[in-house]
Amino acid sequence: MMQHNEENVMSQHDEEAFIRQTIGEHFGTEAAQGTLTRIKQGMTNDSYIFTANGAKYIFRYNGAGSERLIDRANEKRVYELVCPTGITEEVVTISAIPGYKISRYYEDSHVCDPMNMDEVHSCMKALRSFHERRLCGASTFNPFEAVIHYEEVLNGGINVCPEYMSIRDAVFSLRPFLAPFLENRDTLCHIDSISDNFLFVEGRESPYLIDWEYAACSDPLVDVAMFAIYANYAEAETTQLLAGYFPEGADEQIKARVYAYMAVGGLLWSLWCAYKSSLGASFGVYAENQLRFAKTYPAKVHDLLGDM
Repeated sequence: MMQHNEENVMSQHDEEAFIRQTIGEHFGTEAAQGTLTRIKQGMTNDSYIFTANGAKYIFRYNGAGSERLIDRANEKRVYELVCPTGITEEVVTISAIPGYKISRYYEDSHVCDPMNMDEVHSCMKALRSFHERRLCGASTFNPFEAVIHYEEVLNGGINVCPEYMSIRDAVFSLRPFLAPFLENRDTLCHIDSISDNFLFVEGRESPYLIDWEYAACSDPLVDVAMFAIYANYAEAETTQLLAGYFPEGADEQIKARVYAYMAVGGLLWSLWCAYKSSLGASFGVYAENQLRFAKTYPAKVHDLLGDM
């Protein structure tokens, strides 16, 4: 146990040394030697605040095991696409290898409150406006293929829960319905478009959409579904979410598509939680909620569509 603790200390020391060296390369010695404050041990990465030239910045450092889940070269391409649109925060630099990011820190800001429907509708308006740009040039995302990849990473998904295979079968029964919408993947999507990644900054009308490391070209309704399952929305709240994205109204097929992505998204992120848990992370209720969406939402899709 003592040796294990010493290895952890060395790892933390090496991490800080790397961060300070990188800050020095971009901002100089004074910034590199200044205060480095850890603000978040995130679900995928760790983040630190530092000061340079009188302004604050965030240094994002890769979390354990993220290299098996995230294509950092694709992430770099995505930021090159989205930064000119103004939808994301000011990014100073991003590196594919070893995969760090430095971006501006906004003092007067807060993330979206998923229970505040005015904020949620503002987020959905910004999200749809971005989707309508039809940006492309990144990798593609199919949630069913992503599930299979995560199962391979985990050497099978059966350790998620005893009933994993029956839940998986129900989720994959939705694959034929979603296939036509996933074949024409020519729209850049965020994929991790959760409430925590919409940042409201004082003086700015629309929220920033941040943290694009999972972004890829897919069906835009994937992004709507991801917001819903992270917020643990019930059907009534999901209906309000859809009203924000579709002020003109959404028909039953659109609702079924979102529910279907909520089902496969729940399965995907429950596998993600299982993988991260194998590295020592713990997600508790979040992991349980994701599995619940996978377990209960296939039937809701079939009810909406009738006999598929």
